[in-house]
Amino acid sequence: MEFARDVRKRSDCKWASAPLQPPLSFPPSCREGEPHMAEPGCETSSGECVGTEEPTEVDPKSPKHEQPRRQCRRRRRRRRRCPNSFAIYFPRVLKQVHEGLSLSQKTVSILDSFVKDIFERIADEASRLARSTKRSTITFREIQTAVCLLLPGEMGKHAVSEGTQAIIRYTLRQ
Repeated sequence: MEFARDVRKRSDCKWASAPLQPPLSFPPSCREGEPHMAEPGCETSSGECVGTEEPTEVDPKSPKHEQPRRQCRRRRRRRRRCPNSFAIYFPRVLKQVHEGLSLSQKTVSILDSFVKDIFERIADEASRLARSTKRSTITFREIQTAVCLLLPGEMGKHAVSEGTQAIIRYTLRQ
């Protein structure tokens, strides 16, 4: 602060000649000698203007204004999920179909086994189709044909339409 006072005394500064204004002791709405009227920022009409006073500095060593101690937080245990599991997707799909329902662990395990089994069957059939056409790549056409061959009737048609929509959304995002 002494450096700032020394600079203000120097006459070569542009602002050295400007008079320093003393800090206001009262806000403009609460002056001495005038009757105090209730204003939107004031809660009392007793002469004190609450809410428009300038904030005072807090002594960091005073016992009333101690710094709050950092409390140790317990670390939450993260569940280790099987990386090749479809379990995280079942609640998402269920939420879209039936809001408010949940699945037990045994149900999730059965559904996971079911999805893995269907996935393997579709992949095997698609690889057979790719081999029979002498191609080394499984494309969406082989997957689509394998789904039509494995899933009966309406279920196959519905799966194909959902897969087609998924491919369209995927290509539009890229």
